[in-house]
Amino acid sequence: MNFNQSYDFVKNVFFARDLSALKKDFSLMICLTGEDGGNIYLSYIDGVKYIEPEKNRTANITLTMSMETFSGICSGTIDGLKAFTTGQIQAKGNVVLAISIYNALKS
Repeated sequence: MNFNQSYDFVKNVFFARDLSALKKDFSLMICLTGEDGGNIYLSYIDGVKYIEPEKNRTANITLTMSMETFSGICSGTIDGLKAFTTGQIQAKGNVVLAISIYNALKS
């Protein structure tokens, strides 16, 4: 999976899911490391979803992982929560909200 495929995957999942149950606005930066890495910025504010490839935005949650880990999560071969607890994903910010977002997007 390359960055463009990763971005398209996140975009499709993000816009397909109902996030109203979260009852909390957020901004999330997914930083994908590696040769074909990049950043994906997502926000959900007042029920409005926004996504873009971005390098210099500030987010209240930042998740950093390798492209390989991200591809595994997308394909279902890697569990995102297990990847976090084993250090394959580094998180900054509201980790509890990040887990809630992950669960909402995964369902």
